[in-house]
Amino acid sequence: MNNRTLSESNSTIIRTAVRMMLTLMLTIAMVAPMASPADAFAKNSNSSATATASSSSAKSSTATAAATPKYTTSQSQTVGGYNLYIDRRVIKEKRYSVRPTGFKAEGKWSSIELTWTAPSTQVRGYYILKKDLTGDTWRRIATVMGDSQTKYTDTTADQKDTFYQYTIVSYKKVGNKIMISKPLDWVGAVTSRSSKKNLESVEVTNPANASIVMVGSCAKPELKIDEKAYSPEIRWSSSNTKVATVDETGLVTGVSAGTADIRMKTHTGAVTTFPVKVSRPGTAQAMIDTFNAWMGYSRINGKQHGIIDIYNSVLPWPAGYKMKYSDAWCDATVSAAAIKTGCVNLIGRECSVPRHIKIFQALGIWQEDGTITPRPGDIIVYSWGRFRQPNNASASHIGIVVKVEGRQITCIEGNRGIGIVATREIPVGWGCIRGYAQPKYAK
Repeated sequence: MNNRTLSESNSTIIRTAVRMMLTLMLTIAMVAPMASPADAFAKNSNSSATATASSSSAKSSTATAAATPKYTTSQSQTVGGYNLYIDRRVIKEKRYSVRPTGFKAEGKWSSIELTWTAPSTQVRGYYILKKDLTGDTWRRIATVMGDSQTKYTDTTADQKDTFYQYTIVSYKKVGNKIMISKPLDWVGAVTSRSSKKNLESVEVTNPANASIVMVGSCAKPELKIDEKAYSPEIRWSSSNTKVATVDETGLVTGVSAGTADIRMKTHTGAVTTFPVKVSRPGTAQAMIDTFNAWMGYSRINGKQHGIIDIYNSVLPWPAGYKMKYSDAWCDATVSAAAIKTGCVNLIGRECSVPRHIKIFQALGIWQEDGTITPRPGDIIVYSWGRFRQPNNASASHIGIVVKVEGRQITCIEGNRGIGIVATREIPVGWGCIRGYAQPKYAK
């Protein structure tokens, strides 16, 4: 055999081997199953779910809850603080911020209905994720296709006295991958057949204490929660963490002078907020801020109780007397404000106006002259026994000066009129002014 014949024989063998390899690879590719990117969220290879989806739009769309596929490439990833099982083909991108809003859950007889508001920017669809109260991983239960869909019903939530939690993400295709948004804050519900009921709202029962915080100090709101409510879990947040922070237990800490709203969100998505004023302790502004925060507190609405509670919280009680909610409380308001703001050493504590004047005199801050022009933060004392100056009749009432404009004085007083924290506007030198205490506040 010559060299040319040998070369042609080798070439024929090589071409035949290559054709056989290509044929084998094509056969494997055709037989092997392919997983859809829409089945991105998976955890349990044997789980399955069925559900229904409806739309308020005229567009025709469908919602599916397919059996969980067998992913060998699944991995647990954290997205927006949520532990999700995500296929590696799902990509997280912070720039994708198109999300639905108004996510809510409502328990029905044997299901839970989820609703949301579609974003203004078009998306491919939504993934509905669910976990029970004791779990820490969210698994996809449905893919709601079509950006016009705004409702989904979970018919698997049919266990009595079982609390279910849900979140939602929007998604879109990027080539052969799926891009998801950050999950919304979770919501939850129990079925209507449960003996429990959803926690729809909470009420702060101690606003007199919780609404005023000094820089570097803490206050914790006390909440009124329906004892029949299921899982009274609350998520706390602050609108301005540079002014006030709040931890997972609701403890509010003053950071710097200013105002912030503390937000409480229940598992049903209901939100309650209350304002917090943060002031520097020992200042006139702190006293003024406290009185402003207590505006409208009265014996009728019961909020006056919080002021009395603050007064009674410090022992020993002045003159050994514990205030009752039925007592006259104008001076207790001044003393409670001093307690809240760290001004007790500047103002003293009392529930009797005549006795408080003696404390003012001992501190060297009493001005026995009702004709002077006061300063904001001064404590004003009245006597209803005389209506002209000089007025040296027995002291009857007390409050704080919050504003002076020209010869006009604006005061705030506890137990004013029908028993309410309210303002009073009077001219400088008004006949019923007994005198002023001018505390030596911090600058």
